[in-house]
Amino acid sequence: MKRKLLFSVAWGKRFFQTLHREAALDSAKNVLAVVGVGTLLGDFAEMRAFFILGGLALLFLIWFIDYQRHFTGESIEDSCARELTALRTVQQ
Repeated sequence: MKRKLLFSVAWGKRFFQTLHREAALDSAKNVLAVVGVGTLLGDFAEMRAFFILGGLALLFLIWFIDYQRHFTGESIEDSCARELTALRTVQQ
């Protein structure tokens, strides 16, 4: 357990050191605007811990996907169109 904790701390430290500041802040702004974290915060008093952790994991996942978009050169509209096209081909 101690090894996993140390690995997690080391990985997290390295992850945050390598972030591009402007892209990370822009992605965070987009995630907070789209997801509406205020709704999540409003119910914190009545939520169980696993809901909070799941919500935080979902927020991180959405943020990371948006963060990666900055380095592919796509706009949000292009990215959504590409993903919808890929989804349609998978369904057919």
